[in-house]
Amino acid sequence: MGKIYQVMVHGLRGEKMMIDLCNTEEQMKKMTVLQLKEKIAERLPHTAGEDNLRLIFTDKNLEGDNSLLSEYGIQHMSVIQLVIKVPGGLTA
Repeated sequence: MGKIYQVMVHGLRGEKMMIDLCNTEEQMKKMTVLQLKEKIAERLPHTAGEDNLRLIFTDKNLEGDNSLLSEYGIQHMSVIQLVIKVPGGLTA
């Protein structure tokens, strides 16, 4: 079996999750932000949901679910910060 491409996800309370992304470099180049969110959501309570996940890598928000992780420079063993959006707040 080949190499397993993984990223480390850090939460606000110091929790860490190792997320398995894929098995080949070719798959890694095609991995999207949405696919990463889905893999993270599988490991969280069902109330989180990928719509409420905000991911940050090297001070950049991972925006656009169809954006490729490679566009942000994410590689095997990159560290990504996870913030979960909570309901509430003011609207303008």
